[in-house]
Amino acid sequence: MSDPTPGRSGGQRTRRNPTRSRRGHSRGKRLGAPHASFGPAQLAARAAALPVVTYPDLPVSDHRQEIADAIRDHQVVIVAGETGSGKTTQLPKICLELGRGIAGMIGHTQPRRLAARAVAERIAFELGQKVGREAGDVVGYQVRFTDEVGPTTLIKMMTDGILLAEMGSDPNLTKYDTIIVDEAHERSLNIDFILGYLGRLLPKRPDLKVIITSATIDSERFQEHFEKQVGSHVPIIEVSGRTYPVEVRYRPLIPDVQTGDHDAGKPWHEDGNADEAASPIGTMLEPELDPGEFATLGYGLGENLDLETALTHAVDELLSEDEGDILVFLPGERDILDARDALAEHLKDRYVADPASRDRPNGIEVLPLFARLSAPEQHRIYAPHSRRRVILSTNIAETSLTVPSVRYVIDAGLARISRFSNKTKVQRLPIEGVSKASAGQRAGRAGRTSRGIAIRLYSERDYAARDDFTEPEILRTSLASVILQMKALGLGDVKDFPFLDAPAPRAVRDGVQLLEEIGALDGHQEITRLGRTLARLPIDPRLGRMLIEADRLGCASEVLVIVAALSIQDPRERPVEHQDAADASHARYVDKRSDFITYLNMWRYLNSRSRDMSGSAFRRLVRSEYFHYLRFREWRDIVRQLQQMTREVGIKTSALPLPSRREIELSKGKGVDPYIKAAIEGGLGTRAADVTNIHKSILTGLLSNIGNWDEAKKTYVGARGTHFTIWPGSGLKNRRPKWVMAAELVETSRLFARTVASIEPEWVEHYARHLVKRSYSEPTWSRARGAAQVNEKVTLYGLTLVADRKVPLSRLGNTDLGADYAARGHAGAAFALALEGQEDPGRLTAETLAREMFITNALVLGDWRENHHAFVKHNAEVMERAEEMSERMRDPSLVPDEAARYQFFDARVPGRVVSAAQFNKWWGKVRERNPHLLDFTLQDLVPQVETLDETHFPSHWRQGDLSLPLSYSFEPGSDRDGITVTVPLDVLARVEDTGFDWLVPGLLEELVVAMIRGLPKPKRRPLAPATQTGQQVLARIKSGAEADPSETAGEGASSSANGSFAAPASPEASDEPDPYSLDASLERLRAWGGSSGAVSTRRKPSRSAPAKNRPSGGVPPQETRSKQSGAKSHTKRQGVKAAAPRFDTSFADSIRALKGVEISEEDLRHARATLPPHLSIGFQVVDGRGAIIGYEHSLPALQKRFSKRAAASLQTTVEQALRAAQSSQRADGGRSKASQSQQSGGGKRRASQTPEPAGTPKPVSASAPRPAARAERATNLDANLFDALRQENVTSLPKTPLPKVVEAKNSRGLLVRGYPTLLRQPKRTLKAPVAVGVAQSVGEANRDWEDGLTQLLVNDLALETGRVTSRWSGREALMLAASPYKSTETLVRDAQLLAMKNVVGTLTGGRPSQVRDREAYEALRASARDQFEDEVYEVLGQVVAATSAYAQLEEALQGSVSASNASVRAEAKQHADSLFFDGYLLDLPEPVLPGVPRYLKACAHRVTRARKGPRELRQDEQRSTELAAVEDVHSQVQKRVGARPYSVTVASEMDQVAMLLEELRVSLFAQGLGVAQRVSPTRILRRLDVVERSK
Repeated sequence: MSDPTPGRSGGQRTRRNPTRSRRGHSRGKRLGAPHASFGPAQLAARAAALPVVTYPDLPVSDHRQEIADAIRDHQVVIVAGETGSGKTTQLPKICLELGRGIAGMIGHTQPRRLAARAVAERIAFELGQKVGREAGDVVGYQVRFTDEVGPTTLIKMMTDGILLAEMGSDPNLTKYDTIIVDEAHERSLNIDFILGYLGRLLPKRPDLKVIITSATIDSERFQEHFEKQVGSHVPIIEVSGRTYPVEVRYRPLIPDVQTGDHDAGKPWHEDGNADEAASPIGTMLEPELDPGEFATLGYGLGENLDLETALTHAVDELLSEDEGDILVFLPGERDILDARDALAEHLKDRYVADPASRDRPNGIEVLPLFARLSAPEQHRIYAPHSRRRVILSTNIAETSLTVPSVRYVIDAGLARISRFSNKTKVQRLPIEGVSKASAGQRAGRAGRTSRGIAIRLYSERDYAARDDFTEPEILRTSLASVILQMKALGLGDVKDFPFLDAPAPRAVRDGVQLLEEIGALDGHQEITRLGRTLARLPIDPRLGRMLIEADRLGCASEVLVIVAALSIQDPRERPVEHQDAADASHARYVDKRSDFITYLNMWRYLNSRSRDMSGSAFRRLVRSEYFHYLRFREWRDIVRQLQQMTREVGIKTSALPLPSRREIELSKGKGVDPYIKAAIEGGLGTRAADVTNIHKSILTGLLSNIGNWDEAKKTYVGARGTHFTIWPGSGLKNRRPKWVMAAELVETSRLFARTVASIEPEWVEHYARHLVKRSYSEPTWSRARGAAQVNEKVTLYGLTLVADRKVPLSRLGNTDLGADYAARGHAGAAFALALEGQEDPGRLTAETLAREMFITNALVLGDWRENHHAFVKHNAEVMERAEEMSERMRDPSLVPDEAARYQFFDARVPGRVVSAAQFNKWWGKVRERNPHLLDFTLQDLVPQVETLDETHFPSHWRQGDLSLPLSYSFEPGSDRDGITVTVPLDVLARVEDTGFDWLVPGLLEELVVAMIRGLPKPKRRPLAPATQTGQQVLARIKSGAEADPSETAGEGASSSANGSFAAPASPEASDEPDPYSLDASLERLRAWGGSSGAVSTRRKPSRSAPAKNRPSGGVPPQETRSKQSGAKSHTKRQGVKAAAPRFDTSFADSIRALKGVEISEEDLRHARATLPPHLSIGFQVVDGRGAIIGYEHSLPALQKRFSKRAAASLQTTVEQALRAAQSSQRADGGRSKASQSQQSGGGKRRASQTPEPAGTPKPVSASAPRPAARAERATNLDANLFDALRQENVTSLPKTPLPKVVEAKNSRGLLVRGYPTLLRQPKRTLKAPVAVGVAQSVGEANRDWEDGLTQLLVNDLALETGRVTSRWSGREALMLAASPYKSTETLVRDAQLLAMKNVVGTLTGGRPSQVRDREAYEALRASARDQFEDEVYEVLGQVVAATSAYAQLEEALQGSVSASNASVRAEAKQHADSLFFDGYLLDLPEPVLPGVPRYLKACAHRVTRARKGPRELRQDEQRSTELAAVEDVHSQVQKRVGARPYSVTVASEMDQVAMLLEELRVSLFAQGLGVAQRVSPTRILRRLDVVERSK
């Protein structure tokens, strides 16, 4: 092994000046080293030191003149000669005679340290000098750690590594005038470097002479190389070797293997015959048929190979010859030590352990010789001695070394040769067979001084098959190592270097890529600090990278053992005939997580066994367990060498701890090998390194040998698109980890990964961070992190490590995103404005975009989690204010856009702030000095805001005592666009649908213009231009010519300074009736009819009148009808004040006044239908929690839809207010005096009080009770009232009169008004429970009170069915049995309920709601008891009459069976069934019920008349058509009215219209029966129109 090697050039300096610059140049001069140029005095001293040159009798001496002439005449000379020619020692002397060595030294390189010193001492001896550095000494040498060169040194012997190191510090080699490169045929990497460098240097140094010495092989190659470089002829001078012959004997360790037609296993002779009797020395083994790539001759031919036995036989053979020492060539240090032990055992008493001992003069000394020995130990081979010696040496004794006492050589034919595996991509140190040239060099060591004998422990056939010379190291070395050495020595790029054998460009690229992968070269292909450390390790850079990382992680000792294992062939064997047994044996110490850890288990196990067993027993053990003994021994040898090498570069390693004997003893168990168990547990103990760190260290050198499991393809996807699977012999073959790394990828039938381990992709990303490619998606904003993020994809050699990971955009730093990034729409509009101010607006970096996205999303849009800052709340309020103004005024420009807010923050926030974390850090310091730095002001962001008038867009709508919030929305095209009134559920019934058609002042002009544009074209054309006409109409309205709610306080709606908008006063809040109400319309209609005589002034009949006053089946007397109508009518209210007109009326009147254009109701409906949503107020209902439960543009529709929920909410609100008032009174410590008087007999006083006349009830406040109590308003809200309003099943009225109105404040502060009433169970039964509740309006309260009061009386006075039926006559019983009622019980029940309702109406004068306490109820019950039973029989009499009339109809239907009048019969039958059905007594409208017998008779008359002839049928058809038109209008109005909230007046009027429709039928089809009042289609349609237009 050469020394120093290329990987250790950095250490080839004296210890006195170990400092080097970055590129390996010396920072100072070496002590004792000559200057590059010498002064006159120095030159004189050097010349004076020139010795007398003499030459010994050597072959080269005979050619010295020829050589001298060639050196003088040529710049480069090649001297080729066999070993022993003397060229190594005599060429420097020839140069001295030519005057070389004075101006510059004669540099003489040797491949090995031992040879350098030995040759220096030999030359000095022949010159009569001594080797030294003192003045006058002309011969010196320099090897690692030793520098014996002085100022007068003329000949400098050195290793080739020293010369390489000097090339780095002295590129022109100015200290030399002659350089001799000895043993160039070895073609080590150092020699190739030197030859290439010198070839490039010679044209620059014409004074420099170069002499190449080589064996006789391949000299022309050197000649061709230098002739190309210097451009002149390069002579080759051949010199013969020694004349002493050397006898070569072949003693193969195995029988020569016969091939072809010969039988295997028999010795092979030159004549081609097999000789069964011939037997070589050594153990005969069967050869391995397929040794594989890494098997070598001698090591791979069989598992029982025993080199030591063959060596002892060869020594015995040579000891029997004449006197002389024996030089043995062995492959490595471990072999030398084992051979020494074997010889000591074999020689026994003849073995001399101590050469200094004088005992046993006939003994045999055994001396080791290898590179790591110290210089004194190496030079012992030259020391005089009296005994015979056996020198055990590596290949360092092959060349340039003459030991006069050596006459015999034993050559094992093996050497450790560094070789790069193209498959595994690892630099290995296998033991291989030497070349013919090396074998000749070794044999030549025996013929230097006399005849010699060389025994080769291999066959002659083997020798003949070997290569002529060793392959140049550059061709068997990882080019990465070559490139690394060149970078470390500063020799330039490998592709430009003049190698003798130039590597392929692809191999150069692969080498550079590998060095970049492990971090030895940076992106500019400059060597890194790590690379310089790797250059000092003489192993594959990838393995060196593993050791360096392991040293950092504290697991160097473990990784060193693994690295050594990766450098050799696997010591485990798997013979074909014993595969299963071998697998079972090896499986005992397999680690299922990692094959690398398996190596450690194996190491501990085998070394523990070796420690505790003898050598032969251990060899037998390893054979039985299918290990290769010599490979294991090689493994140990490499471990020792690596430990020595790593110490030189500062990597701390130690022997891997082995299980102690006690631990092994404790591990004994049934069926378990204690050694294996202890070995495995030793890797898990506290003394063991972290397995994760071991794998991380190994990964640093295997970054391109990783794979990810592809479940779809059931294989691993590796780097650069490879696919592989785990080797079957691996411990992970059945586990399929997600990610693995492999020491090697071997391709046979498929690509297999050998020696694998599970890894994490995070490790790969960390160690390959300089190699991975990162691609990024479009940036997105992360609210959680408060920063812009991108999805990162990380790949290594095409293998995806991270598929989709979010990382901060700012991590990309100043990465240029491209000039078209913003153009593609990735940057916001606000940011585009910000870029305009930059010096290079087209350049967008990642950090700049990250800042833009942070400001836009976090500060401008508030999409982050740091909204706790004070400025955020302040700015939100400002923006809310701006948005509110914008929504109100429908002007989007009032809201500061993103660009304005971006510029605001961009001018204040530093450029380095790109995330929420950075902002918090900056703001935490700045806000202490300026807390309002980031506060918005509308004046700064929107200057035009100061000119706006907000009073035109009020915030509340006032209607009576209600103040409803208004919200504004600017969403064109949306149904919610415009103004929305928020109505709490509990006041929904109180809101009047008046005034909302005027909108608000700010939208009135737009409303007028839109109405003009929505008119039909004939009406719209005279009003063009619409904008100008709209302004005129609006001016007329505002001038007061037409009532304008926005200008008339107290009438309609008006805006106020406090931001509210007034609506027309509610009838419930004022005693003045609405002139547009249905009551007022009907009163005007009656007044007009009475004055004109067109309409009777009699009031509507009531079914509450006693039945005895109504003749059965006839027209009620006029006085009776007047009395009944008076009983149900309300007292007329006085002092009516005109209310605000509708907008449509004012609009039409103004158009007519200004332009003379008549606008009809149909025109107005057409214009309304074309209005955009924002010109029609919307209403949203909210419940008690503030949740929106409904939205409509029609307030009546909402009121109808939520009537039940509104009632329940009203009930809850009133109860809560009463409960709060009750609690407040109790907290005050007592009740009022009025309450005390009630407890002591106030009931009698209330009974004696006279009730107030009927009218609008006065409210009672739940928040401020008053002491005086009247029958209509209970101001003292004590527990009695609270309990009364919560009664579920009452049997009588309370002693204290229930108030008619109760007021309370809801959660929004609005006044809620409820009307206590009686509620009857909806299910129709004779005796039903009655509860106390709260109605939403007076009308509902009065209706429900009447029903509830009636039910209470029925519950008390109900008659038994048997009692009622007992008074029936036979005829009545038969007639009632024929009624549509399914049972007598239901008929009697309905009759009693209707009878009691009639009695109550009569006794209370049509005002049952005045009976509100128990005393009044008792009086009423007493009066009703006397009349009730008679009234029941009166009602049943009407049923008898109706049954009789229905019988007449059936008779008429049976008498007319003609097909021509089938439709008439069907229609008559259908209509009769709608009047006379099960339950008709309670379901028919009240005015219709008394005339049912007459209406049924009219149906019979129609059928009878229609069968008279065709003329009557045509008349019937005409009259039916006329009737159908009226009925269609009635059904439509009824449907629209049904969508409104309940109104007593509207309901009563619709009942009257139903009665008029029946009277119209009588007038059309049975005039002879007479009608109750004058009726016509026109009159009915007019009344329907009044009903529909009423509010």
